[in-house]
Amino acid sequence: MKLRHASLAAALVVLLAGLWFALGPPRAVWLNTGLRIDYPWSRGTAALVGALGAAGLAVQSTRTVLRFLAAIGAGVLALAGATLLFYRLEALDEGLVERRLLGTTRLAWPEIASVSPQADAVIVTARSLELRIDTGPLPPDLRASLERTIARRIREASEKTQALPPSVASSPAPADPK
Repeated sequence: MKLRHASLAAALVVLLAGLWFALGPPRAVWLNTGLRIDYPWSRGTAALVGALGAAGLAVQSTRTVLRFLAAIGAGVLALAGATLLFYRLEALDEGLVERRLLGTTRLAWPEIASVSPQADAVIVTARSLELRIDTGPLPPDLRASLERTIARRIREASEKTQALPPSVASSPAPADPK
């Protein structure tokens, strides 16, 4: 076997292994203050390794079409790996926090006006923006836990707001003397 054929086979094996280990549902971690949903770091790393395998195919290939497709695959896998590494959804005491590759969205529980479950997502609407939580990769029990946690936190926030006297609920908190 020639060295080029061996390197093509090795790049293909690295690509396929990276794809295999990058797939899977997210994990849920119950914290003292709420719920965190993210992907294990090994999944994002595996996707990046798969991107290296695709880049190796692009470098080693002699056909232009295969080189082009492998380069596109390497870019897509690198983007997917970075997305898996950065993604985190937290339902904490202070609110709902979703971190993605391009930024973080924070919603305080009292700001949330409605929650709309759909087939593959949960739409959380606040006064200023709308957050779409993709629940497609979540197992049914994890999706149910997420929906129950959001509903409980919203209910607790509305009970706290209703329990406060009207003057306290609408006025800003006093400054903390030091």
